[in-house]
Amino acid sequence: MTDIWFGLAILLLLLALVFLLPAIRSTRTGRSDDSKRTAMIELYRARTSELQDALDRGAMDAKQVAQLETEMARELLAVRSGAPAAAPSRRGAGVLIGLALLVPIMAVGIYVWSERPGEVAFYREIVASYQGRADTASEARITSQLKAWVQKHPEDLRSRYVLAQRLLLAGDIAGAVSAYRFVVEREPQAASVKADLAQALFFAGGSRMSKEIRLLVKQVLESQPANGTALGLAGIAAYEDRDYRRAREYWQRALQQLERGSAAAEALAAGVARAEQALADNPKATMAPASSQAPGGPAIRVQVSLSGEIAADSATPVYIYARSADSPMPLAIVRLNAGQLPVEVVLDESRAMMPGRSIATVDSVQLVARLALNGDARPLAGDWQGTIESLSRENWGKTQSITIDRKL
Repeated sequence: MTDIWFGLAILLLLLALVFLLPAIRSTRTGRSDDSKRTAMIELYRARTSELQDALDRGAMDAKQVAQLETEMARELLAVRSGAPAAAPSRRGAGVLIGLALLVPIMAVGIYVWSERPGEVAFYREIVASYQGRADTASEARITSQLKAWVQKHPEDLRSRYVLAQRLLLAGDIAGAVSAYRFVVEREPQAASVKADLAQALFFAGGSRMSKEIRLLVKQVLESQPANGTALGLAGIAAYEDRDYRRAREYWQRALQQLERGSAAAEALAAGVARAEQALADNPKATMAPASSQAPGGPAIRVQVSLSGEIAADSATPVYIYARSADSPMPLAIVRLNAGQLPVEVVLDESRAMMPGRSIATVDSVQLVARLALNGDARPLAGDWQGTIESLSRENWGKTQSITIDRKL
């Protein structure tokens, strides 16, 4: 906003120059004409004196002197005839100069007396808040000013949306819900705002799903299938319905959009782990038909057991994954623990570690089940492992069996 006003000031200065240059030139021209007329008058007087001297000496007769004086008078009259035009030019120049100075002064005055300076300062405070450079007092003042602003400008939906976000962060859940509803009612196609409203309603309801939340989530995912907020809530709804496989799928999709190691990513990863545990603890859910998985996506069922000769703590991690022959990076992976074995898991698109790289991109995989005694996801000496060296796509529909019985 400040840059716009600076640009306007520069344009006004250029406009002033456009007015001033002709006026200055006109003034200079007028002064030049005055000097010329003064010189002509002095020349006329000198030549008249010279003619009189010539007449007195007899060098010229009276008739010749009269002719020359008539010609000189005619020239002087021609110069004087331009005199009245000089005064209007100077007056016009004064008017133009006055306008050139008055326009910028009026523009600056209007700006100063309007609300614009306050708006610019307020905008800068909001930017500082988003950058984490505002203290507690500034945050409270910004929220208060936003409330006053949306009351004065009720149709400014962008400001009301910003207010809703701030209220949610400040713990005013009811205020946030009200602000989000106001925006959604006027912009029903704003899917991301619907997702935020669903989240606020979830918090307002004591972290419980409701029919309204489920409906909002459904509407959001229909238009924005990758909306992370909606995916997280959809996972919660599926988990409440004991559809652990679908809950895992939703959370995996949401997890792929987050930066690894972030607090949100860790929370989702914990949700995925809970869904995995629930799948292992509920055989019927674990053996759910393939139709409950991602539509059209390939899937590999694997039954994993631990050799009776191996003694391991029940909390020891177990990694079950599929990888291609040309890369050690898993295309799909499940993390369980030794206490959950034997178990059947499904490696599908929702198990992919990164977008664009999954079992759907290859025609053959290697299956690995590893008891990680060292707790590390990487294979280390001392771990126990079982593998299926090569499994082509045409055999993915058959349930595979792996026994962990070989020490690395």
